[in-house]
Amino acid sequence: MILVLSGEGPTDIGKWQPTETGWVFVPGPMAWIVDRLLGMPEKLDYSILDGHANGYDWVRFLSESDLRDLRHPRPKFFPHSPNVFGSQYHRASAYQLGEHAQAVAIERSDSVTAVFFRDSDGTNSAPKALWKSIFVSMKDGFLLSGFLSGVPMVPRPKSEAWMLCGLLKDEDPNRDCTWLENEPGNDASPKSLKKRLADHLHCDPTAEQQAELVRSGQIDPELIDLESFTAFREELDRAYARAVLPLG
Repeated sequence: MILVLSGEGPTDIGKWQPTETGWVFVPGPMAWIVDRLLGMPEKLDYSILDGHANGYDWVRFLSESDLRDLRHPRPKFFPHSPNVFGSQYHRASAYQLGEHAQAVAIERSDSVTAVFFRDSDGTNSAPKALWKSIFVSMKDGFLLSGFLSGVPMVPRPKSEAWMLCGLLKDEDPNRDCTWLENEPGNDASPKSLKKRLADHLHCDPTAEQQAELVRSGQIDPELIDLESFTAFREELDRAYARAVLPLG
């Protein structure tokens, strides 16, 4: 299976990093969450990211600017969604990613799952309606592209909520994390999720440190119990089931 991943930066899906032999993809914590869930024994039973690091061409990464630069023609008409902030942007971007993923599937003659990450809010706590509008817009974009294995990955309000829930659940699996989805997403807030994560870890974690928390198993995606995470996981399960169907 090939993973096509697109995110916002190093602390979510990952980043490009220059080396002596060229640019390489460095996975972030959200990419490792995808990998851990797909690598479960009842699914792939292997790590796509580890295989890619060992030389297998199993991952195609698009940064935010890479996604903007795709040259797939967009449809002339997108169905209108009233009262949905930014719906056209996320729908069009998911459409572009879906077109690209289909091209990769044809190029490689292999199954492909595409994951499109965006935080739902970076200014304050994200109303449920705003999170849902972004999530649904992404689903609509993948559908319009004809790509059936596209996955919206939209934390509410941002990825630190998922990370904190994973850490809290590691300490106590019965602990309630639902309040995290109503916390401020604005990094300037004294109660921001970014600050809460740093306080919990007693340091301001780098992208690499956050990725290691998931890769090593200290954060177990199976324990994250948040509505926005459950919605993502259900879409990932559905996309995987479609992706492993025989091509043709």
